[in-house]
Amino acid sequence: MQTFEDFKLSLRVDHFRNFGKVKSSIFFKLFNRKYKFLFLLRLCHFIYYRRTKHVIVKVIYRVFLFFYNRAQEHFGVEIEPWTKIGKGLFLPHLNGIVLNPNVVIGDNCTILQQVTIGNNGFKGLNDLAVIGDNVQIGAGAKIIGPCTIGSNITIGANAVVTKDILDNQVVGGIPASLLSNKVSKIHNQYLGE
Repeated sequence: MQTFEDFKLSLRVDHFRNFGKVKSSIFFKLFNRKYKFLFLLRLCHFIYYRRTKHVIVKVIYRVFLFFYNRAQEHFGVEIEPWTKIGKGLFLPHLNGIVLNPNVVIGDNCTILQQVTIGNNGFKGLNDLAVIGDNVQIGAGAKIIGPCTIGSNITIGANAVVTKDILDNQVVGGIPASLLSNKVSKIHNQYLGE
């Protein structure tokens, strides 16, 4: 379960990866749609795992979930609040991203527009992709589980991944195959405090 310190760290790392070292003003936080989306995603995730039978907590969760669902509709994104996503999520273009809620994503993941991460219904509804740290997923890529994506991976645009990928690889094509072992540098990688 995520602690409040983990929640604050996730917000800080997400902000750094998406907006750089710029300190955001209250004006920025109120009117930047991408910031609000990421904030609401993390907040709903934090509250979801803290829901109790207490009515006030349920009401607070429902209020923030309402605003989060509106943000999802605005961007055409489907990421459920209970999806396990590590800190440092980088979404350069919020458009058409669809994640199965049971997928697991590691730290410093970059997901570009039109990416789908789901399952193969013929192999089971709960067998999904597990994605490691420092993974970059190109525009239009599809990851169909069950598969394990290692760490330090770059998945090319429009690639279709259906099998495991070992660490430190660049893959692309349909079906995805090894293109190189030279992985590009992670954008705004968070290196600590």
